[in-house]
Amino acid sequence: MRRHFILFCALFFYSCFLTGQVINIENKRFLNDTNGWVGNTDFTFNVIQNVSQVVSFGNTTRVQYQKNRSKILFLNDANFIRAGGTSFENWGYQHLRYSYKVANPLTLEAFTQTQYNPVLKLDFRYLIGAGPRIKLLKKPNARIYAAALYMYEYDDITEGGPRFYEHRISSYLTFTFSLFKTVELTSTTFYQPKLGDSRDYRIANDSALEIHMNKFLNYKCGFNLLYDTRQPTGVPDLVYSLKNGLSVKF
Repeated sequence: MRRHFILFCALFFYSCFLTGQVINIENKRFLNDTNGWVGNTDFTFNVIQNVSQVVSFGNTTRVQYQKNRSKILFLNDANFIRAGGTSFENWGYQHLRYSYKVANPLTLEAFTQTQYNPVLKLDFRYLIGAGPRIKLLKKPNARIYAAALYMYEYDDITEGGPRFYEHRISSYLTFTFSLFKTVELTSTTFYQPKLGDSRDYRIANDSALEIHMNKFLNYKCGFNLLYDTRQPTGVPDLVYSLKNGLSVKF
């Protein structure tokens, strides 16, 4: 019974975090345009002892500094769950991005990122890149942006796997639509081909739908998908997760 419970937890967390290979920072940007600092951070730490010990830790941090046309954004996300001597979740990333608004609608961006996710056999990933970001539409009920950035990538695969040094294009299209003040849809789609090898590419999508049903009840649905033509051995090319939930306010 205990083994079945632990196996269930492992499969649950595996399905929830499989798409961590491509990080979507679009839904983590601050929308304010005021000079100065803004940020937030959350910590969680839990210990449960019954037939076995369950330890979990999590931290999410967002910090932004803006001065006139320049903007610096730092993100940290780390999660760890260990139960019965087995690690079911151990992933995280740190992201630093500099943005300079050249002129409407053009912004130039440079970024660097570290990342790890042993569940997907990714021991360590380092990224650095830069390129243009274009504002296609910005209205009170709709925002659309597109970007095409050059990206240098270093991957260290777990369990004695190979190391990769690659040059890629990281392009994406992101939008947010608000309908009738009760429905909000956000979606970001990435396309990351390897330069010089059109057969090596990633397609990722991160979407969320939120419906304000009444002043007490919200419905939320999130969908994540990753298709990678060159996944490590033992990891499927296509992984995805679909999560639904209700939020009650009182």
